[in-house]
Amino acid sequence: MPPEMWPEYVHIAMPRTVCAREEVGGVNPGEPKGIRWSLWPLTFEEYITDREPVINNAGALARNRAVMWKRQHDGPVPEGWRKLSNLPWRVDGYVELAPGADYKAGWYKQARRDLRLWEENFLDKGYRIEAVPLEEYASAYAKSTVRKKVGLDPLEILQRKCAAHAGGDTLQLFGVRNTASREIVAGIALLYSPTFNSSKYECPFILPEAKKVYAMTALINHWFTESLKRGATVLVFSCFWHKGEPKSWKAFSLFKSHFGPTQVAYPPVLWKFVRGKLF
Repeated sequence: MPPEMWPEYVHIAMPRTVCAREEVGGVNPGEPKGIRWSLWPLTFEEYITDREPVINNAGALARNRAVMWKRQHDGPVPEGWRKLSNLPWRVDGYVELAPGADYKAGWYKQARRDLRLWEENFLDKGYRIEAVPLEEYASAYAKSTVRKKVGLDPLEILQRKCAAHAGGDTLQLFGVRNTASREIVAGIALLYSPTFNSSKYECPFILPEAKKVYAMTALINHWFTESLKRGATVLVFSCFWHKGEPKSWKAFSLFKSHFGPTQVAYPPVLWKFVRGKLF
């Protein structure tokens, strides 16, 4: 299922920082939580659930708005909802882990080669993988090629999730450190759902130096091994490129495909216009 449906995920209002945002719903047991955001005069609301969301006008941003319902499974369109496109709302990839099996057997040849080069030439030979505090992670992200391409939004979301996960161990930050310069040259945030024995990663980044030492492949491998230790049986590679998404996604989608995920396209978004407060 989409990670946003995991109870441990902490679904954060994700639009850009210039938007006013609030989390909504989830008041009653089993009721899905949603996200509402506004950039005047437009306001939107979003739910990721198979259960039809209960929509009300509680909250500061409950103005006239377009509501998006993103489902895990396709099915009849309930009354009052409209499908405006036949494109999926997202494409994710899933890898199933079996304890004792060689997970690298499903990897592309290039991924296995890159991992071998990392282990032979760089692991404990100028570089190592270690847990990284949020402040250092954020500092390294700010210098990365990812920050230049997509800005600070993924980092801000991660910071808010770290605050929500305070005291828990379902969110961990790892980085590849240059042991000579002490700099973090690549990073990855790992999220775990004990409820569903699943894991995903978020907010990855690399500095130019990291590409030369295969640091991101090393971190993906670390994710696999850490997940096995924690008993996770499903790994989620989220947000593969598909028609309608920016072309800039293609390169990283190709990289993710090298680790053998089975891609799943979720059904199209359903829309509803809801009348709300005037002010």
